[in-house]
Amino acid sequence: MEDIFRSYWWLLFPIGAFVFGAWDRWLAYKRSRDHLDLLKSYAERGKEPPPELVRGVGADMDGLNGEAPGGYGPGVPPYDGYGYWGHPRYMRRAYRNYYRYGPYWQWRTVFVTGAIAAGFWWASEWSDWPGTYGPFRLVAVILTIVCVGNLVFALMASSFRNK
Repeated sequence: MEDIFRSYWWLLFPIGAFVFGAWDRWLAYKRSRDHLDLLKSYAERGKEPPPELVRGVGADMDGLNGEAPGGYGPGVPPYDGYGYWGHPRYMRRAYRNYYRYGPYWQWRTVFVTGAIAAGFWWASEWSDWPGTYGPFRLVAVILTIVCVGNLVFALMASSFRNK
């Protein structure tokens, strides 16, 4: 039994991520259920719920559904006092998505995966731990392939940026 924990200690990280992800989803479910219960109580009393409460139902979701915020249809930016595309949250999201897929992030990914692959190549050759040549070499080969794939995507992102 002690050997299992010594050999597979690293499984604690993905298992922990799954546990915390499930906990986050459970809390989101409870929050949305409580929100809907509050809306039901307004409906049972025959009162109109406040518009902020109704808007808050979809706060965890994107809110776009393929349309511009405000329901004007795809590609038609509404103007509602905040500027085009409405609330600053939508502008931040568009800014994040624009630069996330730009060449800067692609080249950054190439350099990071290349540096990690080089580290594993170096470790596979110069490591003094017995039995690490094969695993380090395998990880180095996989990361080199990932780096080459990222390089192809970075070249494509740089070449076809405005098309």
